[in-house]
Amino acid sequence: MKHRKIVQYGIGILIIETILMGVWFYIMKPASDIGLNILQVTLVLFGINLILGLLLYYLKKPSSVLFFANALISPFIFYAIWIMWFTFYA
Repeated sequence: MKHRKIVQYGIGILIIETILMGVWFYIMKPASDIGLNILQVTLVLFGINLILGLLLYYLKKPSSVLFFANALISPFIFYAIWIMWFTFYA
């Protein structure tokens, strides 16, 4: 039962994060000349999730695994949204 709740939280966080990234793209409407900044943004996403995961790991929280997994998944989602933005909307 405990693992099911953690998985539900993880899926919820992933959905919220994907929606927030999509909204950010819709509001900011990035131009193609800022394509080099994608590396900086993905590293920031990776770093924030990794720091949160380490913090929760040292606090002995079981949700730390979610942030470690999200640190790996989040940059890929951002990159996919980035590619979709310039393919279909820009």
